[in-house]
Amino acid sequence: MNEMKQSEVFDSQMAEGQKTGKTTKPGRVDGKNSEYRSGSGFIPKKLNNEIEVLLQKHKDLAAHKDKKVGQGTQDKRRTVIKGFFADMWHLKFKVESVHNLKEKHLHAVFRFLEAEGQSPSTLQNKISIMRVFCEWIGKPGMVRDSSLYVEDKASVTRTMVAREDKSWEGKGVDIAQILETVRKKDKVVAIELELCLAFGLRVKEAMMLRPLACRDGDGPFIHVREGTKGDRPRVIPIDNAIQRNVLDRAVEVMDKKTGFLGKRGKTMAQKRNHFYYVMKRCGVTLREKEITAHGLRHQYMQASFKRMLGIEAPVKGGSLADVGPDEFHVASQKLMERAGHTRVTIGASYYGSRRVRRKSNNSE
Repeated sequence: MNEMKQSEVFDSQMAEGQKTGKTTKPGRVDGKNSEYRSGSGFIPKKLNNEIEVLLQKHKDLAAHKDKKVGQGTQDKRRTVIKGFFADMWHLKFKVESVHNLKEKHLHAVFRFLEAEGQSPSTLQNKISIMRVFCEWIGKPGMVRDSSLYVEDKASVTRTMVAREDKSWEGKGVDIAQILETVRKKDKVVAIELELCLAFGLRVKEAMMLRPLACRDGDGPFIHVREGTKGDRPRVIPIDNAIQRNVLDRAVEVMDKKTGFLGKRGKTMAQKRNHFYYVMKRCGVTLREKEITAHGLRHQYMQASFKRMLGIEAPVKGGSLADVGPDEFHVASQKLMERAGHTRVTIGASYYGSRRVRRKSNNSE
């Protein structure tokens, strides 16, 4: 009953916002350029201080494991939690303390985010973070299954199995031509993209890679230490001449004193903003070409998959019918070690599932 009343309140608030008649510009998230952007509103000083105390207290503690989370996760928690309470105040719930948080507030905010068009992965992530936060304030179990907080269950349905080939090759683009276009605009950004392609690096890892320091002379590996997710260092094998060539050219554009790519004196945020500025100027965007820099990481994983098992990745149409479970598991384990993941199952998000579609036993 309470949830129904809450829905009515939410619907009336959404309808009121639509009376302005203003047209929102299309963006990655619908409503991105509207008067109010999710998470950008006001929260009282007392409420903000309570949140900060909790964030400091729990800081780098993982949710249910005896391990620590990285700075990226800590920053994400701060953004999501404060954004949640800002959205709550925007929806006219004048909550003064974190301890006054109720399930009806969860319903209202997550329905609001769903209406904003946020992606399933974003919604799932925010719900998971608020589930952890509720444990911090002594309300474990208050955040239930994600599907209970949205109208359309598809809004929070995500799969770790790749159903679409997100590699640049899979999108049919001319990789050499794009890299040349970027190179004319900025040599460092072009090298960073090539490192993503040659070694399956994340963008941040490519930006923070030191081409000389990452190698042991002419050894067969590079060491990825800085910018990694969860601060997990790893080694990636150098399998071919293309990788060595990329590293040699990266040395040419690195700062000779610091060893990092590009000129010194720039913060990580400035480097990141510049990277995506160049990408946008060169038309390398999801909207224009349906590709992202992360697609190069997908391509590396798919190419490595083919080299290891001798067949195309499932997401490219390859069949695993003749590949044994143990062989597949060992290959996936090696690939995920290269990618910097701890779970073998995440490999399916890059190259697809090993499950083979079985023929139906039903007669025609």
